[in-house]
Amino acid sequence: MADVFSYDIYVLGLKDPSAAGRHRFANTMERLTGRSSDEFEESFPPPHLPMFQAMDTEHAVATAEALGDMGVLIEVRPTDKAPQEQPKMAAATRECPSCNHIQSAGNEECERCGVVFKKYEREQLLKMQKDHTLEQAMIKAMQVREEWLHRATQYLEQHKMAKDASAAFSTELMQEEVPFLRLNSEEGPILLTSRRLLTRKDKVFESVPYEMIGDVDYGGGKLTTKKAKFRLQVTFHTPIPSRSGELMKNLTWHLDKDSSFNKDVVIDWGYARNFICGACGERELQYRTEDTKVHCRCMHCATDHEIDLGECVAVPLISD
Repeated sequence: MADVFSYDIYVLGLKDPSAAGRHRFANTMERLTGRSSDEFEESFPPPHLPMFQAMDTEHAVATAEALGDMGVLIEVRPTDKAPQEQPKMAAATRECPSCNHIQSAGNEECERCGVVFKKYEREQLLKMQKDHTLEQAMIKAMQVREEWLHRATQYLEQHKMAKDASAAFSTELMQEEVPFLRLNSEEGPILLTSRRLLTRKDKVFESVPYEMIGDVDYGGGKLTTKKAKFRLQVTFHTPIPSRSGELMKNLTWHLDKDSSFNKDVVIDWGYARNFICGACGERELQYRTEDTKVHCRCMHCATDHEIDLGECVAVPLISD
């Protein structure tokens, strides 16, 4: 059996394959090989060919430790070749992720701006995780919105609405919002859309996301004191500000007879909706009103949200 004279080192991959991880790898390779870091940013060495060849024990150990510290996955194989002369290894350096200052790799904080490296990297990781969960929750919310858009469209296919039924609300309707049912009341018209309940009372428009409706009371089936008028009341999870600035705990209408036949539709759309937490995607939210702002808090991840009544969205308030 031939004697072992040297070692070959193969680069298999990176523990952190992100752009930041790749950048650290390129800088390490520049220090170890004396070649430009740009070469290692653009291409990755093939795993079946050795990155370092015929290294003596001292150089092999130092190189393996340097690669390991930078999160590089390697394999060291003994060979029977004579050790080759190795380029002098440059002192280990690192670039500050905040101010880009180049300094000793052993520093725990930047000698220029003072940022603590481990804390900064941990904060960046948390930010990436938040961005990912927000993105996933937003995708889920948009999918739900598309489902209700489709449902409103299906309703219209079976129940035609008069051409001018939503004309009075034309200035209030949003793009891709589908109105599908109009109700008439003594207090003013009501329009149900794929996103919300819109009403016009005393010449003022009010926007009520279905998600804010906690209860629907249809008068218990009894006629009001006025002939052929039927009472409809929706109560909110928490008081919401009207366009005039007052807080409303509920809204009440007295519908005409034809509109009263849509009782089941109002109840169905009023009870079926819930906002989705923008941080974790859950639906169990607790509502409250602070001054003129409506908030909800997720009971799973404790993320607070501010509710935009006009856009019908709950925007997560996540601090950096």
